[in-house]
Amino acid sequence: MAAGVAFFAVKSIGLSTVNGRKPCTLSQAVSHNLREIQAERGAVERIDVTRTNRNTILDGPGTAADVLVQANEALQCVDTSKLKRDHCQAIEAVFSLPEQSRIEPFQYFADCLAWAKSTMGIPVTSAVVHYDEGAPHMHILMLPIQNGKHVGGKPIARPEVKRLRESFFLAVAGLYGLKRDTAKVRGMVKKWAVDAVLRKCNVSGFPNAIGPLWRVLQAAIERDPTDALNALGIDVNTIRPVDDAPESPIGLHPTPMGLEKAVEKTKPYLCVGLGVQATSLSHQATPTHQPSISHLTAQQFQQSAVTSHQKPPTEVGTNPGNAPSGLRKPPPCAGHADRFHWLTQDQIGFIQSLTNQSRALAH
Repeated sequence: MAAGVAFFAVKSIGLSTVNGRKPCTLSQAVSHNLREIQAERGAVERIDVTRTNRNTILDGPGTAADVLVQANEALQCVDTSKLKRDHCQAIEAVFSLPEQSRIEPFQYFADCLAWAKSTMGIPVTSAVVHYDEGAPHMHILMLPIQNGKHVGGKPIARPEVKRLRESFFLAVAGLYGLKRDTAKVRGMVKKWAVDAVLRKCNVSGFPNAIGPLWRVLQAAIERDPTDALNALGIDVNTIRPVDDAPESPIGLHPTPMGLEKAVEKTKPYLCVGLGVQATSLSHQATPTHQPSISHLTAQQFQQSAVTSHQKPPTEVGTNPGNAPSGLRKPPPCAGHADRFHWLTQDQIGFIQSLTNQSRALAH
C-alpha cells in the first residue's frame, strides 16, 4: 500500500455465495480477529505470531464465545423468524494504515471506531487492531440492527458505501493527511494499468531479482493492479498509451453537424394511391393535356369503377412503384375513366368528396 493512502472497506458476514462471495459465519469472523483459530496460529505467510501479542481490543469481549453471547442477547429483541439461512449475520468494516506511516495507530483507529459508531448507526460487537500482519489495520464487527429491526446488508448498499467513503475521508482520513483510497480499475483501464506496472517492474529488474516468485507476483498484478499502482507511485491518469488517444476531442464529430454532404433525394408526392414519377432533368417527359382529378365528374368515376371490373388482370411486374399492393397499373394512353380504373371504391368516394368541396368553393 502506498504511503499516505487510507484504506476503508465494508462487507457483509454470512453464508451467501452470491457474486462469488466466500461464506463466513459471525463465529468464524470473530475467531479470526481474536486469533483463536489454531490453524492460523504459527502461520508463516500472513500472520507473524511473534507480534500477535501486540494486537489490541478496542471494543467488545476478549473471547469469541463472549462476543457471540453478546450478539445473541442483542438479537433477542429483534424478529428473526423470517431470516433465511444465508442472511447477513454481521457487517465488517476494515480500516488500515500504510505500512511505513508515521501516524500513531492507536489514536487513528480509535477515531475510526468513533466515526463508525456515530455514522453507520448499528451496534458494534467487536473491534480489534492487528499489528501481526503487513500493515496495521482494524476489524470492526457490527450487528445489522436499526430501529429494532434486522436490516441485513442495507447499511452497506452501493449508494451508502459511496456516502460512507466520502464521510470517512472528510471526518477522519483527510484530517490525518492521508489520501483517498483508489478504486479498483476495470476494463481497458485495467489493461493499461497492468502494462504500466509490468513495464516499470521490468525496468527496475524485479523479474530477475525475485526469481521464481516473479510469476506469483505477476499473476497478482494481472488480477488487480491497484495496489501495485499505488506502491510504485504510478498515476492512473498517465497510463493511457499514446496510440489509444482519441483523434478528435470528446464531443466533436469529424464532420460537424450541419455540414454534412448534401444528398439529393427524390420524395414521391402521394395522394390516395397516386404517385408522381420522378424524372431526371436531362430526360423530361413531354407535357400532356390531361384533365385534373378535380375536373372529373362523379359519373366518370363511377364509370371508371365499372370499367375496372371488366378489364383483365394486369401482368405480373406491371404494378407501379407508388401504387398500393394488388392494384393494377393504368394503361399509358387511356381515357379519363380508364386512367383511374385501378382505384378502389373508397378512394373514388374520397376524391369525389374533394371534387364537390372544390366546386362549392369555386361558386
